[in-house]
Amino acid sequence: MANQTILSPELNAKLDQLKVSLKDFSKVSIAFSGGVDSTLLLKVAVDVLGENVLPITVNGAMLPGSEFAEAQALAKEIGVPPLVIEADVFALDDFVRNSSDRCYHCKKFIFTQIKNAAIENGYRVILDGSNLDDMKDYRPGIKALGELNVMSPLKAAGLTKQDIRDLSAYYGLPTATKPAMACLATRIPTNTRITPEALKAVEAGEDYLKSIGLHQYRLRLIGDTAKIECDPADFETIIENRLVLVATLKDLGIRTVTLDLAGYGCGNMNS
Repeated sequence: MANQTILSPELNAKLDQLKVSLKDFSKVSIAFSGGVDSTLLLKVAVDVLGENVLPITVNGAMLPGSEFAEAQALAKEIGVPPLVIEADVFALDDFVRNSSDRCYHCKKFIFTQIKNAAIENGYRVILDGSNLDDMKDYRPGIKALGELNVMSPLKAAGLTKQDIRDLSAYYGLPTATKPAMACLATRIPTNTRITPEALKAVEAGEDYLKSIGLHQYRLRLIGDTAKIECDPADFETIIENRLVLVATLKDLGIRTVTLDLAGYGCGNMNS
């Protein structure tokens, strides 16, 4: 993983602060999803602490299978194969009901399992990849992290999402340009019950969008209607592939497929 960019003095100072904070721990466990943030955190932690780092990846219906596979490969490339734990989010009523605080309950449920697994393996410090920009968005799950004493060193070092992408490029990480990813449940309107079938439809639809070359997209599921959000520059690609896309989704119970002319918008399902 060769360096791909030169760091500004400000960003270099933030990186140094991150390294110093990690050095304060003899060993850490990291909630690792394979996304932009947790991948950078894992890379820097391994550079600082070597083998005294345990990435923990949660596998469950809220995570696309392709993302889980990528996380496995990334951790191994960095040099620390992750501990995988299974999470049955459908056993959590607060997840299924999908109220406005679903993310809090789900995050509490998942990170409790991460914390227990970390402690069982001799790790008492648990880190996550939250960054400074996360404070600007609607993130009820952050409260759960505080209650479980999960630490967010990227945020503490003042790193923004762009900082993290720049540092990822500096380290030559493949996630430097990876699009933002969120739990599949965020594609379902608040107060609409979440079912395994709904998440499977969202995952299949988004896998197809990825396969035809889209970079940033969401497939929102409103009843039996799929609403696709993407960069307006990709509208033509959607139209060119519409017949296969519609057939793919109709096989999964979707009756109507629409394209949002406003384009992709982060947090469009937030209440």
